[in-house]
Amino acid sequence: MPPTPTKIKLAAGDNTLSIHWSDGHVSAYPYRYLRGKCPCATCDETGPPAEQAVGGLPILGQKPLRPERAELVGRYALQIFWSDGHSTGIYAFDHLRNLCPCPECTALREVREPRD
Repeated sequence: MPPTPTKIKLAAGDNTLSIHWSDGHVSAYPYRYLRGKCPCATCDETGPPAEQAVGGLPILGQKPLRPERAELVGRYALQIFWSDGHSTGIYAFDHLRNLCPCPECTALREVREPRD
């Protein structure tokens, strides 16, 4: 059975979302990194926010990027409501685990998906 979140915390002070997983692993996602990995159709089609023109979708406004709030979607995902007005991305827990930016998970991804 894949690991599931046991605790999810939005940490304003260090600009990260942290997830404690049922297998004991802890993931810390910087807000910009997580926003750039939004799985919604608009972001997937237009690319990460940093690559978009000012005023283009999906980034709206000039506020600092942070989650305004996050809500569970069933027992499988997290929906994040970002300060740039974007909220259509549903981050499935398996997707979040695969995105974990820690050195251990990054190394595992590179073994599974070697770059050309």
